Amino acid sequence: MKRNLFITGSLLAVGALFAGVYVVVFKNNPSNPVADERKRVESKQEEAKQFSQNASGETVSTVIDSPTVGATILDENHIAYFADRQLKRTSLGGGGEEVLLSDLPGEVLDAIWSPDRERVLALMGTGSERKWFLVVPSEKTATPLKAGITSPVWSNLSERIFYSYADSKSGKAELDSAKPDGTDWKRVATMDEPSSFLSTVPSTAIISYWNKPSAFEATSLYTVSASGGTPKKIFSEKFGADYLWSPDGTKVLISNTLSKGGTETRLGIANRDGGEFKTLQAPTITSKAVWSKDAKTVYYALPLSIPDHAVLPNDYFGRPIHTQDSFWKMDVASGKSDRIIEPDRIDGSYDSFRPFLGPDERYLYFTDRVSGKLHRISLK
Repeated sequence: MKRNLFITGSLLAVGALFAGVYVVVFKNNPSNPVADERKRVESKQEEAKQFSQNASGETVSTVIDSPTVGATILDENHIAYFADRQLKRTSLGGGGEEVLLSDLPGEVLDAIWSPDRERVLALMGTGSERKWFLVVPSEKTATPLKAGITSPVWSNLSERIFYSYADSKSGKAELDSAKPDGTDWKRVATMDEPSSFLSTVPSTAIISYWNKPSAFEATSLYTVSASGGTPKKIFSEKFGADYLWSPDGTKVLISNTLSKGGTETRLGIANRDGGEFKTLQAPTITSKAVWSKDAKTVYYALPLSIPDHAVLPNDYFGRPIHTQDSFWKMDVASGKSDRIIEPDRIDGSYDSFRPFLGPDERYLYFTDRVSGKLHRISLK
């Protein structure tokens, strides 16, 4: 997915990504994202009408109190992440920090972990240069991949990678596959543009991709066999759409702008073939959402209000503007949503991004887009 942004390119670089992403937002003020008190009050009243409240009694706790990139569950006891040109790990609750790899060749800007968590594709920057590297913690190596690669994702079995690539001679965009180190590359399909977001479809041998979400353009979702073939358009005609596949690959979560150039977004859901679409009453984006393992529940962050004249998702990732989020879960079958934490239990404001669940799904983890710090909320 985007990684998983932009599994996407980077669910959702990606995305990269865009990831993802896409959004309900506030004014461009990280320290005080609530832009309009009247809108804030109106939004809270609207939430009370639409959703039942179910407080967990928990608070938001900080797991890593410094900027991180690419945080992920490494194993049953640890979280891995990049910081200060190092790959580190810490316990699920924070503490016991260890350095797995140091002296990386650049600042890590994005990271896409293999499903087996043994390797990671890291986008690193030095000055104005940006390049993807294959990082193997057990071998303490960081191998550069060829220039021109964008939106890389892993195959479901971690044995190959897929990426978009623009041929320097013809200028045509391709969807290619290769071994993780970039060797043994093969063309999978031609593409309309090289900046598309990519995501494997879980539990299948299918790759999906889509153009960069913009409120002024309809986003088309394509699928193609990982072994190659003719891409199939399975979903389109939604402005600013971004996508997040369920863990079993049977459903896809979709966020889109309700009107061209508009300020309102909603989640929706469709089946693997893009059919049976229905709107879910959750005004947020896929880069703020995560599926439960059984694909029955979606956990998501919901901003409290939308500033005037904001264009979504463009302004959220382009300006950028930051949100102040509340936290919810939704039963996908019924569409019923409940809070997972009450607003008065949230100390501070958070613009959550790329959330993920702990190994036993007792905690929801998320990165605050303003500070880069990693936090968690108890779900039990």
